[in-house]
Amino acid sequence: MQNQKLFLTPQERSRIVNLLDAARIDDWARFKALSDGDFPNDESMREQFDGSRLIIDYDRIDPEQQFAVGVDPDGFRLITGQLPPRDDQRQQVIMTIYSKNLNDGPFISVWTFHEELDISSL
Repeated sequence: MQNQKLFLTPQERSRIVNLLDAARIDDWARFKALSDGDFPNDESMREQFDGSRLIIDYDRIDPEQQFAVGVDPDGFRLITGQLPPRDDQRQQVIMTIYSKNLNDGPFISVWTFHEELDISSL
């Protein structure tokens, strides 16, 4: 049996689009409100937001192309986005999102939003 590609749900896709719109216009309050779960460290996530939002080439993003979905045995979905940089000298930005359907609807939470580590310079 071959592995089938998993796709974003309409709710996940919409949330990702809204998160990226908030980042594009530098709306931290909206970005934070769009994550259903609290960030483990608000200061760290704010630093990730402030740095990453400036790197991304928003016009080259297609959520169905840049985001991959994996499913854990307990049913949660780990969504990982690899977002293209404006400047080819920069690394892509990685956005990870946790998603799970709960009794009262989807729970979609941002875990990370950071520039990928460039290990070629090590």
